[in-house]
Amino acid sequence: MDNANTAPRPEMEEAFRNYFLTGPVHEDWAAWSRLFTDDATYDDHFWGTFRGPAEIQRFLEGTMSFAAHVYSPLMWYAIDGTRVVYQVVNRADNPAGGAPIDFPSLQIIEYAGGGRWAAESDWWTVQEMKLFNQRHRAALAEAGGQVADPLSRADWGDWVDWARPAEGHVARPSWLGRDVRPIGSMADMDFGVRHERPDRAPRG
Repeated sequence: MDNANTAPRPEMEEAFRNYFLTGPVHEDWAAWSRLFTDDATYDDHFWGTFRGPAEIQRFLEGTMSFAAHVYSPLMWYAIDGTRVVYQVVNRADNPAGGAPIDFPSLQIIEYAGGGRWAAESDWWTVQEMKLFNQRHRAALAEAGGQVADPLSRADWGDWVDWARPAEGHVARPSWLGRDVRPIGSMADMDFGVRHERPDRAPRG
């Protein structure tokens, strides 16, 4: 890179493709976390801020293993200098059949050079996530209370042609078969820095 604000467009495209295919598509969160620099920050507006590959991996594998049925098709992305902004849908295949169930999230990542990333910020709406969970529970009840395959990833959309696994791919997330503690609530979090909730903010 010439400076902190520029990078060749082909390099950015290649780095982002590797980033997205390693993480959201192939779900190798261990390898994906190593795409971040040692001093990287990963900021999720709800969960908090995590620093460095070890905390980032722990956060991603913990939350993803808790919601094993959720995957993240890429809808669009935009590159500006060393920044990439992209949107995914957090998607679950419908256990009762029919259209998948999902809600969107927006991500901003900052490139550090050499194929690695310095920061990520994730933004999604809590109410949309709650509605997603309600719809999925209702579909589960309709289907008899069970998901045939919690690692089903049947619909990657038709938005970005390269951002999908090869035909016949079977999901094998990096947390599978390992002793990874699922993270489903703040009570499960004993690392990173929590964000202060608006209702707890000091009053002037």
